[in-house]
Amino acid sequence: DKAQYAWGKQMRQDAARAGEAISHASIDPRVICSHFSEPFGVEITPENTPHIFRLIVDGMETANNITLKPKSHYKRTRPFIYFNETSLVPDKEAGLRNNGSYPSGHTVIGTTAALLLSEINPEAANALIKVGYEYGQSRVIAGYHWQSDVDASRFATSVALAKMHTSKRFVKQLKLAKKEFARKRR
Repeated sequence: DKAQYAWGKQMRQDAARAGEAISHASIDPRVICSHFSEPFGVEITPENTPHIFRLIVDGMETANNITLKPKSHYKRTRPFIYFNETSLVPDKEAGLRNNGSYPSGHTVIGTTAALLLSEINPEAANALIKVGYEYGQSRVIAGYHWQSDVDASRFATSVALAKMHTSKRFVKQLKLAKKEFARKRR
């Protein structure tokens, strides 16, 4: 974890990657979906793709719920606090000081979006998974999470997604999203 924290600080020197990490700090569903639109092959917005957008938002909210109890239970100190350093996005630090590092909610959100969109458009899965992976790495680069927080969150997301597939409401929404994608792709 400490070696990856040092790696993350070094990555901040790359202006493009640092900018990406800052952009990944947003939890606005429109911003998140905009990161995935290009590799997905269709612009994902509530207006353009309401069924896909709804699936992603509901999926992210459902999966993020798995982070709440562990964060409260473990209350793991975030790296920027541990090292008494400034993060990449200092204006977000105050809100994170009393919120545990483990697991990473942003990683869960990015991974959930990547996995759900890959189900809708399997041909774009590699590119989508890459974006989702970078969401997690952005948390390490920002200094908000330890690498082990990010890694555990990726695993937890796959468990949450498997659970979603047991919901009739989710399965129905996924079908609607797939049909919408097929129409938009023509």
